[in-house]
Amino acid sequence: MAGHAWGRASAPHVPRAAGHLPAVVVFSRPPIAGHAKTRLIPLLGQRGAATLQAAFISDTLRKVARLKLSVQPYLFLAGDSVTLRRSVVRAPRAPSWLPACIREFRIIRQQGKDLGDRLENAFRRLLHLHPSCVVIGTDSPLIPARLLRQTLRELQACESVLGPCPDGGYYLIALRRPVDPGMLRGIFRSVRWSTAFAFRDTLGSLLRRGFSCSVLEGYADVDLPRDVHRLKENLSRSRKARRLAPATWRFLKTSVVRRPLQKLGMWHEATNSGRLPPDNGQRTTDSGPLITRDCPSYSRTCAIHPPPNTSSPS
Repeated sequence: MAGHAWGRASAPHVPRAAGHLPAVVVFSRPPIAGHAKTRLIPLLGQRGAATLQAAFISDTLRKVARLKLSVQPYLFLAGDSVTLRRSVVRAPRAPSWLPACIREFRIIRQQGKDLGDRLENAFRRLLHLHPSCVVIGTDSPLIPARLLRQTLRELQACESVLGPCPDGGYYLIALRRPVDPGMLRGIFRSVRWSTAFAFRDTLGSLLRRGFSCSVLEGYADVDLPRDVHRLKENLSRSRKARRLAPATWRFLKTSVVRRPLQKLGMWHEATNSGRLPPDNGQRTTDSGPLITRDCPSYSRTCAIHPPPNTSSPS
């Protein structure tokens, strides 16, 4: 993707002055009706699901833009190159679903046959240009901007950072540039995507490759109709939540959500904020218990590559 007329070029070249900055990437699908948030179509309809996806993207981009001159921001969009060129890159003006701050972002098409390939390609590409790279999804709209700043601080102490979701996935992954670029090859190959094992598989892969990993506090994502009900109730009750996701709230407060609230899982029930219960210090992975060390902020769990006699997944 060569560039767009209404903002910055989306080619991989980065000005020399930006090469010393961390890269922060919003990783998403474009809000195309019938292709975005498909599991929410029975609840919201094709257009409604796409509009919610657009709101998620808008809220996430605004949080990244608040980091201002301390990072180089990117938007990586999935989809075929022809569609993206026509609807985003070569459009005479920015699409209406993108906020004004998009002019600060470089837009790049995701490349790869599955999510693991697309993430690996993004990291390999950007860690060649930047000392570290943070990739954040758009499905957890209640993540505060300060969590991105915390992630950048954690990368000063650990080689990687993960932000877990209660369903077993994760909303954020960040890596420092490794001494050996070969450490990135196949890093997501064994991850069972869209299952309760995605976080555990990714953490295990990082540890086996020698990365230490800081684990952030958990935030719920929005994939299913019951998640939309929970999110709408959180937003209706909390002014703070509405400030975190203003575009999402504008859509949900006027949308018709027909299905009743369902009983949610234990992690969902524990709080109305979308956050997980406090860490009890007893997390484990397939590679054994997490070994902790001091990290620069919030004293979060920092996983260290297990000693040789620690079991690891087959």
